[in-house]
Amino acid sequence: MGMTFDATLKDLGRDCPRGVLAEFDRLPTLPVLVMNVDLSTVTKAADLVLGLGNPLEEIVHIEFQSSAAAWKHADLLAYNSLLFDHHHVPVHTILVLLRPQALHPNNDGQVSYSPRPGRGRMLFEYEVVRLWERPAERLLAGELGLAPLAILGELPQGTALEDGLAAVVQRLVDRLKHEAQPEQSIKLLTTALLLAGLRVSRDVALKVFRGVPMLEESDTYLMILEQGEERGEERATRRHIQLVGEERLGAADEKIREQLAKIADPERLERMLRRALTAANWQEILSTP
Repeated sequence: MGMTFDATLKDLGRDCPRGVLAEFDRLPTLPVLVMNVDLSTVTKAADLVLGLGNPLEEIVHIEFQSSAAAWKHADLLAYNSLLFDHHHVPVHTILVLLRPQALHPNNDGQVSYSPRPGRGRMLFEYEVVRLWERPAERLLAGELGLAPLAILGELPQGTALEDGLAAVVQRLVDRLKHEAQPEQSIKLLTTALLLAGLRVSRDVALKVFRGVPMLEESDTYLMILEQGEERGEERATRRHIQLVGEERLGAADEKIREQLAKIADPERLERMLRRALTAANWQEILSTP
């Protein structure tokens, strides 16, 4: 689907922090705080930073990665060091690889070097999670807020990909019917659809989700899909941002429309579209980096 997934996964983690810890670290016994951390010395924000304890006793930093990045390990080292410097508590870093295409030999769980042997050494170790190796059934049965991740999980052996994904969607729908309110159901199904774009083509993803009433009846869903073939065109993406924003936040005034019209970066516009689904105000959408 050609979309950026950072905002979706950050929202998933912020909405369900205890579930994220239970799945990727361990069930927390201390109070959990989603931390808004200003790491002003780096240009990119960390995906998800969770503080444990009140007062703070430790930090779990989780990064989601959908593509191979040769220097991701350097980013992780920087984030870990800065968090330790800011808060003076132990920091555990977890890199969640969302699909096999995110594998890179540099990201093996360790940064180690000694430019002056015997006179000092850098050793930083982090945890690597390959999401496609986690059974989809396990993800579906866990915390409801994380269930959309099952679309990227391991399917039963011998199951055709499209059939397996359709079964995951049906299980997710069944849970949502019994455990979630309509607004949450739409949000989680939309998240699952967008994540499916990491695994299969847009047409296959739409086919798998076709016929899900909770999703197809959503105006937001319809607007996201409208003219999907034109998603690379800035004009279509800006229109979708405005439609989604106006549905949730009210009409965009002239100043907002002018600011939106000035943004030409297709990738940033896609991130803004994702942010429009959950933003509290128009400024939050417009300030998306």
